[in-house]
Amino acid sequence: MPKFKLAFGLHNHQPVGNFDFVFAQAHREAYAPFLELLERFPHIRLSLHQSGILWEWQRHKDPGHFDLIQSMIERGQIELLTGGFYEPILTSIPERDVHGQIAMLTDYLRRHFNVAASGLWLTERVWEPHLPKILAQSNVRFLPVDDTHFLYAGLQQAQLTGPFITEHEGYTVTLLPIQKRLRYLIPFGTVDEVINELRSQAERNPEGVAVYADDGEKFGVWPKTHQHCFGDRWLEHFFDALQRNGDWLEMITLGEAASLEPVGRAYLPSASYAEMLHWSLPATAFLEYENFEHLLRQHGALEQYGRFVRGGHWRGFLAKYEEANLMHKKMLGVSKSLEEWEAANPRSATDKVRDSLYASQCNCPYWHGVFGGLYLPHIRQAVYGRMIEAENELRKLRNESGARIRMIDYDADGHEEILVTTDRFSAVLKPSHGGMLTELSLLEDHFNLTDTLSRRKEGYHLKLDKAVTEESDSGTSSIHDLVLAKEAGLKSFLVEDWYLKRCSIDHVLAEGVGFEQFQTAAFGEDGDFVTGVYRTQRTADPNCVV
Repeated sequence: MPKFKLAFGLHNHQPVGNFDFVFAQAHREAYAPFLELLERFPHIRLSLHQSGILWEWQRHKDPGHFDLIQSMIERGQIELLTGGFYEPILTSIPERDVHGQIAMLTDYLRRHFNVAASGLWLTERVWEPHLPKILAQSNVRFLPVDDTHFLYAGLQQAQLTGPFITEHEGYTVTLLPIQKRLRYLIPFGTVDEVINELRSQAERNPEGVAVYADDGEKFGVWPKTHQHCFGDRWLEHFFDALQRNGDWLEMITLGEAASLEPVGRAYLPSASYAEMLHWSLPATAFLEYENFEHLLRQHGALEQYGRFVRGGHWRGFLAKYEEANLMHKKMLGVSKSLEEWEAANPRSATDKVRDSLYASQCNCPYWHGVFGGLYLPHIRQAVYGRMIEAENELRKLRNESGARIRMIDYDADGHEEILVTTDRFSAVLKPSHGGMLTELSLLEDHFNLTDTLSRRKEGYHLKLDKAVTEESDSGTSSIHDLVLAKEAGLKSFLVEDWYLKRCSIDHVLAEGVGFEQFQTAAFGEDGDFVTGVYRTQRTADPNCVV
């Protein structure tokens, strides 16, 4: 008798530059106990994706964890997924690097686990319509994306009962719709609520499949979830319930779900999960979006019409945060330089440069949502460090010396910037915005001295009146539902800068401005030097601009 199926996927990741103790804590409290518990339930099968960064940390710190995974692969309990090795947003990097990043992780899994991964974890589920061709050319057969993507395309929730085929230029991949409801129930609802939801779906569609795929950090790293999942044994009770309901419910891997008869063909718009699209909006639009959803909910219309309400898209972060854009454009410049060098010198040894470039494409510091992201200086600096390392190694390969000056539109704003490179540093000056120094990187030290962050208004700042500290929160809720603060009274410290905080900025202060006013940005300027436009002129000497 056919059974209803639950396809289960788990994604684990830690960013380049994160503290070793954070890796260790996440491994100790989430990654390792999850799989150790899973081993006790051999009929529970799932797909596992980990970024190459995390795989390498585990290989060196806990090689026994690799042995455990290998044994579970061999008995058919775990299927491994590929992806970008350093967890980049695929649509944010050049296509040549997408192919390289996927090949790097696929080869890693083949070497260490003897598997040929054909399923892919899409970083932050950031989808754009041209991806099928790129993925198919990288030998990707299937991937899970959110049901949100399908709803934005006009499909009904009731139609999302199995895999869909999509294509670009005739290149096809299979898409599996991740159910948002299950993402919120697991592990934050009761086990009975999860089983009842699955049973309800099985009654409507006995031979259908429900897809769940989400972050493994939900099972031990998010606030209070270690106690909830392991101390209070939620995860064990969940696995036990899945086995007890085995007469009508079967756990399968994402790959097996992708092999089921397709429901149909779908073309998805640019999208990510709903929260990501919300976070990418500017602060004012962030609140307006939230208020509109609240209005629909008050009128009982959100369930029916919510699929027509959406936020922005991931690339919006590059406009929302100039610091993210500067990081992104430097990464693109290094990638282009590597491509040009390899085209002219195909036999050159560039593995070290490429690895540093790929590491600098790790997505975490390029955006900001409910986690620190761009706001975490050690994550930003680690990514900058790796791209400066790649830049310096390329300079050595080219045997460059002395100073070089160029004028190009470096940050894609329609105005030319001045790029200066010497044996010791690289710099970017912005004549169109106060003549400021937006970057000064020390090449041998792999360090960006100008990696600062402007203080700006965020949509969630207006929620600080409702915020609680982690210690005073008595429940176990999804991180998306929590309004947490590190300490009480943070609202009184909020300051918004009115200019990009970089170097070589000329301030002409109004009379009477003291340090306190300058510190809080509550001061006046006599003149427009901070944001004013400076004229530049090329000279006969190509290495001189005035």
